Amino acid sequence: MFASLRRYLLRRKYTAGARLTRFLAPDVRRDVEIVEASKLEDGYVSARIRTWNVLHAVRGLAAVPEFEAPRRVAITDLWKWTGQPWGGPVPDDDISRSKPDD
Repeated sequence: MFASLRRYLLRRKYTAGARLTRFLAPDVRRDVEIVEASKLEDGYVSARIRTWNVLHAVRGLAAVPEFEAPRRVAITDLWKWTGQPWGGPVPDDDISRSKPDD
């Protein structure tokens, strides 16, 4: 019963074309655009991701980055933040800056 409810909620949230946004730290925002959700039951989606520091963009210190190329990402990894808990610059090992899986 709970498994079918969980699948229903995942399918509803992670549909193709959906744009999801979440603040990972007080000033760091991640935008995710779902491209394909055919492997949703396996825990993967194809998505375009961008992670950016809102304060840096507002103050003109950095530009709002473009979305990266679509790639397959585990749903559990979509909202992981590897930077400082207070925010700051986006680290080089962030999911939005990593190389696509081949």
